[in-house]
Amino acid sequence: MEHVAASQFRGYLWRDHDSTAIAQGGRGIRHLVIVGSVVLLALLAYVFPVKTGEDPQIVESSMIAKAPHPLIGKYCMGCHDSVEKTAGVAFDQMSLSNPDRNGEMWEAAVRRLTSGMMPPAGSARPTERENMEMIRAITTRLDAANPAPAPTVLRRLTRTEYGNVIRDMLGIHVDATTLLPPDPAVKGFDNIGEVLTTSPALVQGYLNAGMKISQLAVGDPNLTSSRRVFTLPHKLNNDRYIEGLPLGTRGGKRTMVLFPVEGDYMFEVRLGAGSTLFQKFGGGKLPKVDLTVAGKAFPVDKDGKAWVHVRAGEYPVTTALRDNDLGPGVDDIYSTYNIRGAIVDFAVQGPFRAKSGGRTVSRDRIFTCYPRKPYEERTCARTIVARLASQAFRRPIAEQAPEMDLLMRYYDLGRKTGNFESGVQRALAYILVDPRFLYKVEQEPRGIAPGIIYAVNPVELASRLAFFLWSSAPDDQLMASAISGKLTQPAELERQVRRMIADRRADALADNFAQQWFRLKELDSAERESKDFDDNLRYAMGQETKLLFQSVMRGDRPVTELLNADYTYVNERLARHYGMPGIKGDYFRRVALPADSPRRGLLGQASILTVTAVANRTSPVIRGAWVLDNILGVPPSPPPPGVEVNLDAAGKTPTTLRERLAIHRKSAVCATCHNMMDPIGLSMENFDQVGKWRTLDGKLPIDATGSLVDGTQLNGIADLRSALLRRSDAFTATATSKLMTYALGRPVTYREMPAIRQVLNDASRQNNRFVSLVLGIVKSQPFQTRTKPGPIAGVGPVRSTQAEPPKSEKKRKAA
Repeated sequence: MEHVAASQFRGYLWRDHDSTAIAQGGRGIRHLVIVGSVVLLALLAYVFPVKTGEDPQIVESSMIAKAPHPLIGKYCMGCHDSVEKTAGVAFDQMSLSNPDRNGEMWEAAVRRLTSGMMPPAGSARPTERENMEMIRAITTRLDAANPAPAPTVLRRLTRTEYGNVIRDMLGIHVDATTLLPPDPAVKGFDNIGEVLTTSPALVQGYLNAGMKISQLAVGDPNLTSSRRVFTLPHKLNNDRYIEGLPLGTRGGKRTMVLFPVEGDYMFEVRLGAGSTLFQKFGGGKLPKVDLTVAGKAFPVDKDGKAWVHVRAGEYPVTTALRDNDLGPGVDDIYSTYNIRGAIVDFAVQGPFRAKSGGRTVSRDRIFTCYPRKPYEERTCARTIVARLASQAFRRPIAEQAPEMDLLMRYYDLGRKTGNFESGVQRALAYILVDPRFLYKVEQEPRGIAPGIIYAVNPVELASRLAFFLWSSAPDDQLMASAISGKLTQPAELERQVRRMIADRRADALADNFAQQWFRLKELDSAERESKDFDDNLRYAMGQETKLLFQSVMRGDRPVTELLNADYTYVNERLARHYGMPGIKGDYFRRVALPADSPRRGLLGQASILTVTAVANRTSPVIRGAWVLDNILGVPPSPPPPGVEVNLDAAGKTPTTLRERLAIHRKSAVCATCHNMMDPIGLSMENFDQVGKWRTLDGKLPIDATGSLVDGTQLNGIADLRSALLRRSDAFTATATSKLMTYALGRPVTYREMPAIRQVLNDASRQNNRFVSLVLGIVKSQPFQTRTKPGPIAGVGPVRSTQAEPPKSEKKRKAA
């Protein structure tokens, strides 16, 4: 309610009266009556205000005059001006003439306009043409400012990268999770340099790992006997044959095990009652254990132990169950079993009576020469150490380089206490703890002033490229291209990128990038109160999503295919979960999906639906937030302190989850985000907490209807998928931003957004195919250059974009 405005008072004063008489002073009772009436009306209007407000046209004109752009004044300034300042944004205090000062806010506005999440529901919305005009007006000025890329901090290897480099350099697979602590994640990724700090515990871990790995790689006969335990998932379904294990068995696992030297090893297999679909099986006689090493079967005694003599190398070990008493059928894949027991874990202890020498992949890679005479040892050792150092430090190290002196001193120390191989092992141990190995070191040219942008050299570019696509070090071919200088040529760079994506090492993009982008790591720890959830299904869920991503990556398909792929990958366990008949066996195969299948694209996959639920029910809020963040690129703000977020709280709560969510939307503090999240999540309610299709929630029918912020009506997953495809530009931009963050190892800021828009512009001409996005990132200025840290001319402080509580009681200023 507002008081009568001055313009309205003047209207009352002059309406139906002799304006000339009044203007001239007037005479008589008539004039006094009129004036008295006007005064009375004014007093009444003040005491009893009427809901009239200011002239909307005047207010709008004032906003347009103050706004950086007329359309921003028309559609945005009602909430985002210096009076309301909703979410801390006041466009009348921002300028497109110097976007550097509020770059993050302008980029946030672009993302919300692109995704259709602003203006909010119930507000006047721009037409599609007006929306594009606003986006174009903002981005044109942002791109013209051409801000310098953010400085890059010194980054160390992540735990995953460490293991991959050891694999590619020495040919041995080590479980880095048993050697090093986990890495923290920021913006969804664990390779962000600014949080990859080095603690005393990590330093000790590097020292222990370097010594252990060097002994394993060289095959040190003095290697201390150790016990390695390989645990099987505790909810692994052991009731049937598993593909790849010996016929006639059930349950179990196939594991690659490294035997560093030839010798005797003791295997110990531990059985337990086991569990299958949460049904415990115990009592009675447990089945026999079937053990094979390198394809050869070995007997296991009643205590689960077996002694095996093994040559040095890495071999497959299978442990499975073989029932003595079979049901009807034959002793092979078609057998039926009396389900009892499961393999809990197996251990390998050794070596005992070890022999030196032997041939392994790691020894072949290390000992490219071998001395026949004592005087040849040091020359051969220098050749070996220089090559290992070049691989580890990811740059050429000449045999006679001064830095080789320190490495050869470690060789000498090892040689004094042992033999030639002991000296090489000691030098390798030092190489594996050298900062040039553990950190991605890049040289800064001399005389560079703070804020100056300079190109990284070709060898450093090769390292950036390898860690981006392989999460590992460059191979010989990539390094040769860099040393020759060819890698900086656009055609050669594209050839190398396409070669690397076709290589199996590019699976790291699915295992690391996609798994973190889609939050698949949360599957490992997910616990769901569902009889349909076990470790076989957990594994199959993750594999389906990784295989879809790999298909888009290696097939160079448009990234939007991730949203609406007409195919997926399933094995028997996952197909049974989805209700797909005729799928047998544990291997994954590609299956076609009809146009009306709810399983098309990421949003129909059980992995995504499981990590966006909670233990005992679905969570429309988590699912909606996941879509906003990972598909549309507009993550919602966290709930304000003190807001009740437990939808399962006891008390007189409404019956359905939809009704409980409606309570949050009644609060002005919660409504802004929940109006965006809830309709998205509710449209996915036909999937339960493990992604199984349903039509009832308990005894109540599923209601999957809703309305997006832009007014789009939803009724189930098909409508949501169609709505997202209409906003495919937002998804492509999100995918590119995520790729850029992962590639650079630092969060993307407004400084990198002009480069990202250039990538998107170039890729759009190739239908946004995956490789075109990767090539755009690799050729971009942020990827190929560095900015020296320090103050940068013309850059003001970056303002926070943290949301502020809505100011519903604040009055608007007069126009």
